Amino acid sequence: MEASLFVTFALTCVAFTGIWLINVLTEDAGVIDYYWGPGFSVIALVHVWFHGIGGTYQAVLLAAVLAWSARLAIHLVRRHHGSVHEDGRYRAMRESGGPSWWWASLFKVFLLQAVLLWLIASPLHVAFLAGPSEVATIGFIVGMAVYGIGLAIEWIADVQLATGKRVTGAAGPETGMVTDGLWGMSRHPNYLGEIILWWGIGIAAFAISGSLLALAGPALLTLVIRFVSLPLTEQHMMRTRPDYADYMERVPALLVLPRRPAPSAGTRHRQPAE
Repeated sequence: MEASLFVTFALTCVAFTGIWLINVLTEDAGVIDYYWGPGFSVIALVHVWFHGIGGTYQAVLLAAVLAWSARLAIHLVRRHHGSVHEDGRYRAMRESGGPSWWWASLFKVFLLQAVLLWLIASPLHVAFLAGPSEVATIGFIVGMAVYGIGLAIEWIADVQLATGKRVTGAAGPETGMVTDGLWGMSRHPNYLGEIILWWGIGIAAFAISGSLLALAGPALLTLVIRFVSLPLTEQHMMRTRPDYADYMERVPALLVLPRRPAPSAGTRHRQPAE
């Protein structure tokens, strides 16, 4: 096994174990989000430490990853510090996990996310292990353009959500909902932005390395968001937001589309004719 691959995997597991210890002390698993963005930067920097920057294209890719992870980390830290309670998804796991949750969470949440992060980082592994090589310039430019679109969507969605929460906060944290802007066209535009962004990184890494493994990470991220993150988030929203079911009827989960008209009072609960 390439030394830098082993070191990045070990560091990721050690970091998440440390975060797990903080969670045990604070009973707040939300601290796990702090490392999601920076974890990818650490992986990229370790590869650079072992193998050098490689070339201009790797330098641009490194800068893109550092910029995204810094923005995401700042956003998540601010969001977490502005929250009174533990993230509802983790709180539900804690309540259902019983007395053994404090140690079971190390494997079911923290080390699981460590492994996922390392696997999703496949574009970084192949791009920085490639070293100086023939690069498909057009493919790299396309990848960076897709990255830019995803970053913009994620950033705008986060800004709109933070602004909207300040406005709707008067309605109470369990009732206020943000349904304007991108949130009126997609129920999870921040997730959509992250998916697009990582496909951009994957395309750019493929252009650098020529390895299809560059696309494995974005594919895994897409599956995790679609079949794990979204269901957990929506289950929590259904429990805490009375109007969320109506919102789900009008707005697609991921694709940014014009909002469908709200069903009228006369048709919303209409039963099919027998």
